[in-house]
Amino acid sequence: MTSWLRAIFDFVYEMFFGCNHGHLTRPFTLQASSYKVCLDCGRHFPYSLDKMRILHPWEIAKQPLVGPIPISVESGLTERTEYSRTKAVA
Repeated sequence: MTSWLRAIFDFVYEMFFGCNHGHLTRPFTLQASSYKVCLDCGRHFPYSLDKMRILHPWEIAKQPLVGPIPISVESGLTERTEYSRTKAVA
């Protein structure tokens, strides 16, 4: 199968038989971004600590940016930061 046919097949398969995100973690907060993670597929969902629920994409666009990193819909984080081994990160 060519790569574009495979991509179309994967997209249609994911639409009909994909993950329903039924197993989510508790909320995590890193660098002023809170999110939950699907334990089945690994997708990140932005989470509001004020509303105590997962945010919809249109709600994320309305939020003011907190801290130096903007909130991303897909992962909750936009850049990787190296941490010092001597500092505790909670």
